[in-house]
Amino acid sequence: MKLHHAYTSRLRVLNDWEIFGFWENLAVMKWAFELKFSAAGFWGAVLILCGVSGGGYWTTTQLFERQKQVEYSYEVLQKVKEVLTTLRDAERARRGYVITGKDSYLSTYETSVETIKDKFDEVRILTANSRTQQHRLDLIEPLIALRVDLIKQSIALYKKNPEDRAIQIELTDLGIRQHDAIWRVIAEMEGEEQLILQKRIAESQETFRYKMLLDVVGHGLSFSLLFAVYSLLHQQIQKRRQFEETLSESEQRYRSLFELNPHPLWVYDQETLEFLAVNEAAIQHYGYSRAEFLSLRLCDIVAGDKPYLFPFMQGIRKHIKQDETVIDVEVIAHDLMFKGRPATLVLARDITEENKAQEALRVSEEKFRQIAENIHEVFWMSDLKLTKILYVNSAYEQIWGRSCESLYKNVLSFLDVVHPEDRESVMTNMLKNREKSIEIEYRIVRPDNSIRWILDRSFPIKNSAGEIYRRVGVSQDITERKRVEEVGLYLEKEREMSELKLRFFSMASHELRTPLSTILLSAQSLKSSGGRWGEEKTFKNLNRIEMSAKTMTQLLTDILTLTRAEAGKLDFHPELLNLTEFCLVLIEQVEVSLLVNQRVFFVSEWCGGEAWVDEKLLRSILTNLLSNAIKYSGEGSSIYLTLRREGEMAIFQIRDQGIGILLEDRQFLYDSFHRGENVGDIPGTGLGLAVVKKCVELHGGRISVESEVGVGSLFTVWLPCRRCG
Repeated sequence: MKLHHAYTSRLRVLNDWEIFGFWENLAVMKWAFELKFSAAGFWGAVLILCGVSGGGYWTTTQLFERQKQVEYSYEVLQKVKEVLTTLRDAERARRGYVITGKDSYLSTYETSVETIKDKFDEVRILTANSRTQQHRLDLIEPLIALRVDLIKQSIALYKKNPEDRAIQIELTDLGIRQHDAIWRVIAEMEGEEQLILQKRIAESQETFRYKMLLDVVGHGLSFSLLFAVYSLLHQQIQKRRQFEETLSESEQRYRSLFELNPHPLWVYDQETLEFLAVNEAAIQHYGYSRAEFLSLRLCDIVAGDKPYLFPFMQGIRKHIKQDETVIDVEVIAHDLMFKGRPATLVLARDITEENKAQEALRVSEEKFRQIAENIHEVFWMSDLKLTKILYVNSAYEQIWGRSCESLYKNVLSFLDVVHPEDRESVMTNMLKNREKSIEIEYRIVRPDNSIRWILDRSFPIKNSAGEIYRRVGVSQDITERKRVEEVGLYLEKEREMSELKLRFFSMASHELRTPLSTILLSAQSLKSSGGRWGEEKTFKNLNRIEMSAKTMTQLLTDILTLTRAEAGKLDFHPELLNLTEFCLVLIEQVEVSLLVNQRVFFVSEWCGGEAWVDEKLLRSILTNLLSNAIKYSGEGSSIYLTLRREGEMAIFQIRDQGIGILLEDRQFLYDSFHRGENVGDIPGTGLGLAVVKKCVELHGGRISVESEVGVGSLFTVWLPCRRCG
């Protein structure tokens, strides 16, 4: 990143002079383009205004023409109405004369009759361009003439015989029919003229709207173009002024850049190889004064190869300083014109210390590689996302039995050798803990099918910015260690088994000694009595023998049950059993066999109470729990056996009022031979609850206990009701 930045900076220095001229030419081209655009915009606005003016003149002419047509239509309507009005005036005058006999109506009548013909001709002239109207006039003309003749005939008949009303009524009726016919034709003419009038009004309004739209759009577009031209010219003037100021500042800045650059810079003549200009960094770095530097030629500071290599100066070179010190420099050269002469601008970066650091790094990497290649553990390095292996040593081939090249090609190929049972956990662990230190153990299957145990330790690596960007790990073959651990575990297990056997035989000998002693003593007493004892004393000794035999039988049964369960040979044969009846019979048997001094109550909350259970194992479960409840409860106390069903589970609860179980004893409650600290002298083997636990687990059920010291205990057993399998 730093090398790239330095190279970019040096290249920018060398190109600044050309870039400066490039931007100047680009600005000139941009101004020329903007000037042409301004001229085009101005003349475009002028053309638009001319077009708008021409369009406005045309639309105004059309508007006036349509206005004349509207006025003409109004005139036609007026003339048609005048014809009808004149005819009505003549009719009214006739009626007035016939009704009143006054001669004053005759003058109105005569005037109306004389003007009807003139008004009708005016209508014909006005509608001369309409064939439809002319046709209607042809229809109405004889009707008007007939109507006028009827009016004249009525006047003449009235003058001859004013008393003849019948003929007047007949003429009046005939005149009304004629008038209606004339009115219908005139109404059609008026309707058509009204349609023509509406059409012309609509055309006039449309023409007016078009003219307004053309004016608004045209003037708006013209003013927009003119404003754009104005804005562009104003911006061009402002930009040119700013550019001239920036140009002056940039020129000064670029000239200063040469002097202020931290790397040595100089310009030399391509023909004479003389130095034409040097910056302050070159003077300070090489130890020459400015005058001394400018008196030298390029070959004076180049060590080794001389002028024939100068055309190929770019790259890594050796230079000689004023004190004869030889340094490594990275040279970048760029041709240019300097004061009218072909020259080369050179930037020389001293990389002597950088080369030393790289050499030291190379030596360090070589040492690291030697160490990594000679250790017996697999050393690997990858990117953070485990998508690429950056390095793995040769121990990988020895332990995994696969080539390092296969791992470089596919970072996940190492999983192909991981044992199928461990593969998913290994991958999940590595992906979930990419940014954490982890330590995992797993197995691999080598190509020869041998299984090796691997201990993989890996941790994240941070860069200089404190960001995690890699993972490094060491994979160690711990097969031999695992074998030693397995042998140790086997020996430890054997030791535990020996201790368990010792405890068993010690307990068994102790527990069996008591009933055997009782049997032996009772038998000797019976033998020595010689039949002298009464029936009661004899029965008492026989009862002792029977109880001791039952105790021995129960002890042996528990031992056999545990032994079979540990060996996986304890049979499980479920059958459909009525649990209510079973519990009642069991309680009766327990009370008889143990000579119970407590009250045992059975509560069934399950109607029917049938389930698939192993009767023998269930008997062992309930017998042990009831025996413990009776054994550790005082005389006269109550013991409850409750049966109920919840879902698919049969639930048995045995509650007593005994001594209770200490909290520290509960974690060992189901261990073989374990007895509570508070049992005192109460006899027992420590096998009962261990047997109960095994029998419950064979049913696929579970057991829990709630207890309070001095108050009593509650054991709850859940067993599935349905047949398994």
